[in-house]
Amino acid sequence: MLFKIKRNSIMVKMIIMYTIPFILLSLILSWNNHISTQNIQDNFITNMSHAFDQASGEINNRIDMAYDLTEMVSRNNKIIEFINDPYLGDEAEFLSTYLDSVIPIIKYATAFTETDDYAMRIYMVDDHIPESWPYFLRLNNQLSNEKLQAFIAKEDETQMWLTPSDLGLGPSSLNSDRNKYTLLSKLYSPAREMLGLVAVMVAEDSLLSTVEDASSSDNTQFLYHDQGITFTTTDIDEKAESEVLQHHLVETEPYFIYEQHLYLYKTFDTINQTFVYKVSLEQLNQSIHRSTINQLLLIVFSVLLLIVTCYFMFKMIFLRLNRIVSIMRKVINGSTSMRIIDNKQDELGQLAQDFNGLIEMNNNLIHRVVMKERLRKEAQIKALQYQINPHFIYNTLDIFRMKLIKERMFDTADRIADFGKILRYNLSDNTLHTTLKEEIELIQKYINLQSLSSSKTIQLDIEVTEQLKAYPVIKFLLQPIVENSIKYGKSVPKDSLCIQVHCYVHGQQVWIDIIDDGAGMTAEKMRTLNDQFRAPLNYDEVTTDTPERSIGLYNINSRLRLYYGESYFITIESKDHKYTKVQIKLPYE
Repeated sequence: MLFKIKRNSIMVKMIIMYTIPFILLSLILSWNNHISTQNIQDNFITNMSHAFDQASGEINNRIDMAYDLTEMVSRNNKIIEFINDPYLGDEAEFLSTYLDSVIPIIKYATAFTETDDYAMRIYMVDDHIPESWPYFLRLNNQLSNEKLQAFIAKEDETQMWLTPSDLGLGPSSLNSDRNKYTLLSKLYSPAREMLGLVAVMVAEDSLLSTVEDASSSDNTQFLYHDQGITFTTTDIDEKAESEVLQHHLVETEPYFIYEQHLYLYKTFDTINQTFVYKVSLEQLNQSIHRSTINQLLLIVFSVLLLIVTCYFMFKMIFLRLNRIVSIMRKVINGSTSMRIIDNKQDELGQLAQDFNGLIEMNNNLIHRVVMKERLRKEAQIKALQYQINPHFIYNTLDIFRMKLIKERMFDTADRIADFGKILRYNLSDNTLHTTLKEEIELIQKYINLQSLSSSKTIQLDIEVTEQLKAYPVIKFLLQPIVENSIKYGKSVPKDSLCIQVHCYVHGQQVWIDIIDDGAGMTAEKMRTLNDQFRAPLNYDEVTTDTPERSIGLYNINSRLRLYYGESYFITIESKDHKYTKVQIKLPYE
């Protein structure tokens, strides 16, 4: 009977006073916590993005400065005229031009940066011009650098960056210990003849700011390339950081979070480096922790409020419930005449009425059970009086067998012995269980009997391990299936019938396959049988009053599902006029 919620129902009161406020409160707190956490995280990432933009902007400025210095020199007419026509015939005029016009330009350009982070050199194509360290050097002395040769050979390229990992230019005595990025620019005459290269070198450690305020003491800046980390402001595990960056730099977002750290990054294609700004999330976690504590305090207060509210509500309910439980206990202790008096139209009132009805039904049931038990005992006594002693049958069969042996009919005597063993197996009621070995011996004896009346040769192939022979199964598991195989195999015009029994372990189950090469069956009939075997078991049909099923596949399938569970049933695979395979699956422990 469907339950109908009434206006004065306890369930309605509990929903109104408990469920709805709790749901509303949970939604509000969840929404508030989500918004607060998201705002804290967004504000933190925004602040760190501003700091990152400033740092990456500083790198851009330093790279642009290198381009400006190159432009200042490569477009200076005095330097171009000097390199193009150095007046080598007049040494005094050459030195005057070099010292008074050329050198001041280069010094002014490098002094413009107000730091020693930049250096400039000019590599000349004309070998007649003497080298003047550290500003003027001969280009031919640097042509062993393959990357430099390739750059000079490409007429459409006028500028190129060399990284610190590339082979350095110039004499080693001019190279300091600081790693440098070098911007090379081709220097042309007015006639578009290449006069040499202008090299502006930027110190690698000048690209990153090593001075950080106290609030960012856990932050780290470093440059990353495909081969690994090239420079960092602090000591870090470069191998571990390289693995993290290789995995995450493919993402489209300009940042990612990994193991309590925020990584912001930007790639500078000119120097082929990625600037990474690593920020500790400790401050963010502290802010979120404080927000979570506030939310928990709010939840605790709300729960306390709900407890107080529910206490008074349940107190009213359990006063009546305790009275009902008290009556129930007295009934359990034997006072079956007592009844619960509660006429209210709610769930507890309905419970009282149903319990009163249950007491009446229980009293009637006890009366019927007593009567049935008395009748059962009387019937059992009568059955015992007329029971035939099976030993009389066994002794009679032994007499027949001995008579046949005296007549030298040994095969028939053996079959009589097999029949006696089968009969003894059938009439044994000590247990419903047996072993797989005994079931196999039973079908061997059964086939021996069938061979007397059959003109066909019945061949039985059994494949079972010694371990499985002791496996316990229910009685008469295999014999009805073998009986079906012989029954329908006789209709096939063949001289022999082969029956195979394979027993093996598959996962957590024991699979038993009974295969015959007899008549087989159509696909429609096979599908119908499998559907019936898988269908929910109708317990009203599982009785011993159905003789045609007690010895057939339906009987085996019903007993399998009753004993092992609904998931264990027979499966049939067959092809018409070819073969039939019956598979049984049992739990293996």
